[in-house]
Formats: sequence, C-alpha cells, structure tokens
Amino acid sequence: MNFSNKVCSFTGYRLKKLYESFSSENSMALLKDKLCAEIDDLLNDDFSTFQCGMALGADMLFADAVLEFKRKYPHVRLIAIIPCLGQEKSWNEKQQAKYRYILDNVSETKIISNSEYFDGCMQLRNRHLVETCDLLLAVYDGKRGGTMQTVEYAKKTGRKIRIIDPTTMLRVTLIEQGRLI
Repeated sequence: MNFSNKVCSFTGYRLKKLYESFSSENSMALLKDKLCAEIDDLLNDDFSTFQCGMALGADMLFADAVLEFKRKYPHVRLIAIIPCLGQEKSWNEKQQAKYRYILDNVSETKIISNSEYFDGCMQLRNRHLVETCDLLLAVYDGKRGGTMQTVEYAKKTGRKIRIIDPTTMLRVTLIEQGRLI
C-alpha cells in the first residue's frame, strides 16, 4: 500500500435523513461496515488523507471509521473541516463527547469561519471539502439538502464522486454525458 497525497472528502446525511433512508434496525452498523470497505478500497488506490465536515450522522460514522484505519496505518490522515465555532453546542452530551473524541484524534482541524453559526457557513464548509479533494465520497439517495448541493457542486467542478445509497448500502455509479464520474 502506497501513501500519496490523494484526498477523499466526505459528505452525507445527518441523523434524521439517515433514519428516513434506512431499511432495517441495523442499518447504522451496516453503513459503518460499508464506509470501512470504501475507505479500505481508497487506501488501496493510494488515498491517505480523508476530510469530513463533522456533522452529526454519516460524517461522524465516517470519521470514526477513518480513525480505525489511522490506528493501523499511521500515515492515514483525518482532517476535520469545522464550519463555524460552536458547531456542536446544541448537541446532547453523548454527541458532544463523541465530537470531542474525534477532534482529539484527528491529524488536523480546519475552521472555515472563526465566528458562531451564520447562514451559509455550512455551504462554505461543503465547498471547501469539494475544492480540496480528488474524490468525494457521499452517503446520498437523492434527497434534497446540503448533501445534494455538495454532490452537485462536485459534479460541476469535475471531481470524481462515489456514492453509497443508504437504502441499499450499494455503491451507485454516476454517469454524466457518457462518462463515469
């Protein structure tokens, strides 16, 4: 396994949309297994840096999965892309503890805005995730919202995209204008 500077950014649904998409009680565990399989595949394709926006839901699952690989492979990097100060302050105690645990174990933290939440800070974070990656990995099944906007922006900028459908847990191949994206 070679370690290059290839960067994979992640986007995915928050908890509510994940639960709306899931088809069974154990779907969260199945999604984490699928994310681990995708990360393993990306590591074999010479990716070594992974970025995520640290939102509740799929982002936290992804970060947790990357940290498992980071323990096995010290060259694996996880970068937390934080949209604003206090992102986690309205979360419950258990969610905040998980957030702090992940932040304590990332390779780097980038804060997009040094102010509290404002309209547009999440979109700025998502644009940064796309603009600084070689590939976007998304948990997405077509629902409108920030994940859809991030996937659309990645298409517009010509980024490679891998999508995991949270209903089927299968990788979806996107074809646009006769080419795989």
